[in-house]
Amino acid sequence: MPNHHNRIPYLLKMKLNDMKELNDQCIRQSHIHILIYVFFLFLISQFHLTAQETVLDEVIVSSPRIELSLNQQSRSVVTITAEEIVESGATTLVDVLDNVPGIELRSRGAQDVQSDIYIRGGGFDQVLLLIDGIKVDNPQTGHHTLNAIVPIEMIDRIEILKGAAGRIYGQNAFSGAINIVTKKSPAEGLKVMLGSGSFDYQKAAVFAADQRESSSHTLLIESTSSDGYRYNTDYNNQNYFWKSSWETSQEPLDLIASFNNRHFGANGFYARPENTDQYEATQSSLLGVSTSFQPNDKLRVQPKLYWKRGQDEYIFIRNNPSIYRNLHITNKVGGEVNTTWTHKAGISGVGFELARVSIQSNNLGDHFRTLIHGYLEHRFSKNRWDITPGLSVSHYTDQDTFYYPGIDIGYQIADHARLYFNSGYTYRIPTYTDLYYNDPSTEGNESLLPEKSLSTELGYHLRRNNWKMSLSLFQRDAKNYIDYVVQQENEKWKATNIDAIKTKGGEFDFMTMIGSHKLSFGYAFLDDDVNGVSAILSRYTINSRKHHITSRWGVQWSQSINTSVSYRYAEQDSGYNYDVVDTHISYKKDRMMFSLQANNILNTAYTEQNNVPMPKGHILLSLHYQLY
Repeated sequence: MPNHHNRIPYLLKMKLNDMKELNDQCIRQSHIHILIYVFFLFLISQFHLTAQETVLDEVIVSSPRIELSLNQQSRSVVTITAEEIVESGATTLVDVLDNVPGIELRSRGAQDVQSDIYIRGGGFDQVLLLIDGIKVDNPQTGHHTLNAIVPIEMIDRIEILKGAAGRIYGQNAFSGAINIVTKKSPAEGLKVMLGSGSFDYQKAAVFAADQRESSSHTLLIESTSSDGYRYNTDYNNQNYFWKSSWETSQEPLDLIASFNNRHFGANGFYARPENTDQYEATQSSLLGVSTSFQPNDKLRVQPKLYWKRGQDEYIFIRNNPSIYRNLHITNKVGGEVNTTWTHKAGISGVGFELARVSIQSNNLGDHFRTLIHGYLEHRFSKNRWDITPGLSVSHYTDQDTFYYPGIDIGYQIADHARLYFNSGYTYRIPTYTDLYYNDPSTEGNESLLPEKSLSTELGYHLRRNNWKMSLSLFQRDAKNYIDYVVQQENEKWKATNIDAIKTKGGEFDFMTMIGSHKLSFGYAFLDDDVNGVSAILSRYTINSRKHHITSRWGVQWSQSINTSVSYRYAEQDSGYNYDVVDTHISYKKDRMMFSLQANNILNTAYTEQNNVPMPKGHILLSLHYQLY
């Protein structure tokens, strides 16, 4: 097994050194100064604090199949509420997630026009995204996972499950899962939202909510556009989201429908950085129906039906599509039933899913598969101990049958403190892109083996009235990792199985509220040991984020004024590092709210993926007005 640091290829070093030259010495060391600055501001703010402590609300988490409070979880679970999203001043889901320790957002361009999610070093195809518990994975490629995102105005909370979640969800929950829970019945009214900013950024949105005697209906229409911050980075996006709930004799029947349409210049996004004229247009549609009923006070049944469609058009030369053009259309239609039974021996969860997945593509060909998935788990509780073993099974008609056993063990040290351990197996089958893709710079591989891993985690939760913290240590032993590599500088990127990657890491997360002040701090560490790859350059897997620091200081100065400063520092496996500072201020008066967000105020020059430069300092202005 080669030494971790000695395995960094010479070509990779050269490319990263080029990026380092973009930062001067002052910027590279600014993270120390910013941390000191934020801490100093916090100390100064103590002169304005009241003696009253703010009590943190308890949150019930629905991401694991058996619903439990955060204090009862024996896994690493993070929740972000709608209130916290508003306080942060975030305008996109990427803004929200990028400040969570252990989550890496690799963006190509501004305003999440194309971003990949990584959890604990796992690749973008290894993270499962759900909306109200409905899986919205993309069988073509994980690059388009975030195309199905919900507008942040519709989000009630975000539940992040870090670590192996195959036992719970099966395929694609290799390194974690993110469940976006939408608002059930927002307050009735009509709201308009307007925005403007750097690079000729424009936003217009309408939010409408209607409450009836036995139903509620919510609609959001959103359009954003920009000329781009450099050549061929313009975009024009539309987002439509509808949710209706009808009261029944049991619980509400919920309907969600969404459509996302994106057109953007993709300067260097996928091919080599010198390929500056790429263009992409994507569509993502989701239709889901769900309900729940209780035959008695011990049994709860939750059925779901869904249809997910994706479309991706890729043009290598924007103004000359005839040279090279791809068109992929994917469909996933399915249903699932999840059941929870509470009895003397504990709580049992059992579920079943059936889905048909298909793709039509001028490049990848036409393929389809049927997915049959089931799981069973049971939570035993005795005194302060709880043990939850479980097994998940997935069968793919074009692949194989996979088994995902796992176990969670928790010890409640006190009402506010918990020690836990979990372990589980996960698998991931190759995407259609991994298997069949072919273009002038990239080649798939039909001989790819499924990825598999064994993950273990030891953690500690502590939660008091006005503060909380968590600490976790984890290890993932993975085999057959799929990445795109080259053996020589001018070769095609080829999908390849990496024999073994052992990932070790740790995470620390702290948040406190004192009066109107909120301070958070997080740190994540990763160390990869790679075996069985002779390539000189890896596109995704081998260069993880080794160190990740996040901090945020927010103050509610009055009922009208809210401010925040957020900071993040990232250092890749190779040594390349950068830090970014964002600020936000909002003013609310009667029916109006005005906000100003200044991003990357230090003008840091940095890149997150494929050497695509990210925008330097820029601002966003927005106005929300409640018509009634």
